[in-house]
Amino acid sequence: MSQRYQITAPLPRIALMIVAGFVVATSAAAESVTVFAASSMHDALGAVAEHYEAETQVDVTLVFAASSAVARQAAQGAPAGAGGLAGGAWADWLVENSDVGDMVPVAGNDLVLIGRNDATVDDGIIAALGDGMLAMAQIDAVPAGRYGKAALDHLGLWDALSPRIIQAANVRAALRFVQIGEAPLAIGYASDAVAFADLTVVYEFTADAHAPIVYSGGSFTPQGADFVTFLQSEPGQKILANWGFSRVGAQ
Repeated sequence: MSQRYQITAPLPRIALMIVAGFVVATSAAAESVTVFAASSMHDALGAVAEHYEAETQVDVTLVFAASSAVARQAAQGAPAGAGGLAGGAWADWLVENSDVGDMVPVAGNDLVLIGRNDATVDDGIIAALGDGMLAMAQIDAVPAGRYGKAALDHLGLWDALSPRIIQAANVRAALRFVQIGEAPLAIGYASDAVAFADLTVVYEFTADAHAPIVYSGGSFTPQGADFVTFLQSEPGQKILANWGFSRVGAQ
């Protein structure tokens, strides 16, 4: 099994190179695939990649950023064999602006409010914030931010909360504001609560509060296509479900 570099949580590598603003690991293996993916897929795809490598003997390099950055870099020729995006808008954009071909659904997710383990919203979200800020991903570019704004609009809270929002580059960065005590609450995905053991879900937004959350996968190379097919397979779906994602077609 190869070692690989994950941009938000580095693992040891033999060599690294800079490509289009991302740090990407090099590999001497005869068969390999590089997967650019949304930050919220970090831990789940790490587990999927380990299983895939064991099954296929193909080295997997994972590179993570916001879906907007992943789509733009892939369209600009970054060395991606496959891409995984959160949100249909960026998947559609990538199809229109690259040779990725079709983007296929690989997982779903739920939008939640996340706080430290002692957090509660028994008296409402505004009361739970106290004098603090609400962290969330960028509302104009990142799918989690768009879902979050829509959900707050649905609850009639956006106008009151918008001056008190910290916008982060991606959903994982938003949760780190909660981890370090810079914000009492953050909007993220149910899968994030699985990955961040020191944080907990304090509120679940209803499905009708925002557009359906669909993660899409697409490929640029035959090996990338094989990896996306594995994501849709029963073993791939089981791993994603273990990390808090919903199965394809479950929403």
